[in-house]
Amino acid sequence: MSAYSFKKAASRLVVGLMIVQFIPLDRINPPETSPVKAPVKITAILEKSCFDCHSFRTKWSAPAYIAPASWAASAMVSGGRRALNFSEWDNANTTIAVHRMRAVRKTVLEGSGHQPLYYGLYPQSRMSTEERTLLLNWIDSYDRKQLTGFKNSGSTLRDKSF
Repeated sequence: MSAYSFKKAASRLVVGLMIVQFIPLDRINPPETSPVKAPVKITAILEKSCFDCHSFRTKWSAPAYIAPASWAASAMVSGGRRALNFSEWDNANTTIAVHRMRAVRKTVLEGSGHQPLYYGLYPQSRMSTEERTLLLNWIDSYDRKQLTGFKNSGSTLRDKSF
């Protein structure tokens, strides 16, 4: 490849990258309609590890504004919100809520590998072992409450863990 054709190709690439910056993307955080109701510690864990993709509280980082990385970020958040949205949690009936909780439980048990790119870029978003345990205990108590209609008794160590 001659120096002239390389410069021509590089110029076209730069112009192309500049043009794609103007393609509009859906990076909106709509108002929450019925957010998940959880204890403060659980909400903090969910905010740290889940809300960027699974809520209307997404913190859009700098790469989310630069194409083509912005396309991947927008697609990841849109897909995450469609799969599970903590900002629209209480819009569902009990059966759907229990199903959602079981899906969250399965994901937490399997680890944060469901989004390796995200957790690779933001390792501080990974849950610690203690956070996982707290979240799993809360999910179990939520599941019991939804299925039986009763809250935790508070009489066991597990019931007092959050």
